[in-house]
Amino acid sequence: MTLAATVEWALRPDGWLHFVQDGHDVTRGPLGVLLYLAFVPFYGSVPRRHRATFLTASSLLLALATLGLAYTLTLAGLVVMGLGVIRRCGTRARHRLGVAILVAWYAALLFYPQPPWLPQLPDPEPLYFYLHWAGFGYIFLKTLHVLADVSAGRTAQPGIGDFLAYLLFAPTLRMGPIYRYREFTGQLHGNPREHRSVGTAGLRFLTGLLRLGILAALQERFPLDPFFDQPQSLPTAEVLARIYLAPIAFYLWMSAYMDLGIAVGRTMGFVVPESFNYPWVAANISDFWRRWHITLGAWLRDYLFIPLVRRRLHFFLSFTLTFLFVGLWHAPLPCYLLWGLAQGIGLGARRLWLQFWKRRREANSALYQRLVRARLVRSRLSLALAWLVTFHYEIVTLMIGVDVHHAGRLVFERLLFPA
Repeated sequence: MTLAATVEWALRPDGWLHFVQDGHDVTRGPLGVLLYLAFVPFYGSVPRRHRATFLTASSLLLALATLGLAYTLTLAGLVVMGLGVIRRCGTRARHRLGVAILVAWYAALLFYPQPPWLPQLPDPEPLYFYLHWAGFGYIFLKTLHVLADVSAGRTAQPGIGDFLAYLLFAPTLRMGPIYRYREFTGQLHGNPREHRSVGTAGLRFLTGLLRLGILAALQERFPLDPFFDQPQSLPTAEVLARIYLAPIAFYLWMSAYMDLGIAVGRTMGFVVPESFNYPWVAANISDFWRRWHITLGAWLRDYLFIPLVRRRLHFFLSFTLTFLFVGLWHAPLPCYLLWGLAQGIGLGARRLWLQFWKRRREANSALYQRLVRARLVRSRLSLALAWLVTFHYEIVTLMIGVDVHHAGRLVFERLLFPA
């Protein structure tokens, strides 16, 4: 397929710039972040007082080109509405009202995913495209973050220019990571040369493109559509291989997205926060979430889990509710809800496990002594076993999460009842 055959210039309701390959619009994936490079050379010459306006205007222009007028106006409307909620409800007394309003509008999008003013998506696009690939999901989380910090007195009321630039910043708009407001505005109003690094940006560009190249090669050799839709047509060995491949492919896609966003930010003087730090080496589920989608995990900890614990909810219930929320935040589909439930239960179970063994250690119980003699406590063998369990737990639960239509049901049926 030639480049000319895959580029589409058309005044369509879902945008006028499209790079379509195998039925997928590449401009809406990780490579779409690179389109913002067209604006980067101009940023350095923009006066400091106009930087926020430039970022807002250029980000909206890119959204207009790749998403269309209806999506862009909806994005802008949600941002302005979020600012209004923060201005009116950014106090301790009205904080809950503000949260309720924001949750209500996001819930409306979750449960009515095709409002009439948004264009009908073509077949290959997921139903909940605009919640995440268009950036609505992250706008919701970032607005909640600013509302919470303003209500608690940690942040002053945001100015309209800074707030628009923060929420619409193109390199992090659609898939994150989640910048903290004060961190972003500090870099926005600081000296871009302090953080601009061509070398770092170039390395992250190459890393992101390498990940995408590996992903493309894997997808060509081991396509995932037959695995999710017709696993009975594949031999058992290939089904097992794809159980591992599906989460790894998702990781490569997401981490490449973050790499390219970080790279674009560095060319402008923004230190976009990291979101992945070798998650597959984690030896327990808590460590996994300190390495996997780091900024989302930190947001969940600070703005959901800790407040739930402070309200004296048992930590097991707090973990479960926190990750049911993040599952629902993706979409009210069984795959995401099961994945979120598995993460919450896993984190709660680990905390109970640690408490159990802490009591055994402090009591120097016979069982604890036998495990020490067998080198199953604080040894390389115990670490290897912990890593093995964690790795497979995350592989299986992520596989369920990325199987949007079947939540792993057909795959498990294939393994349990082979033809």
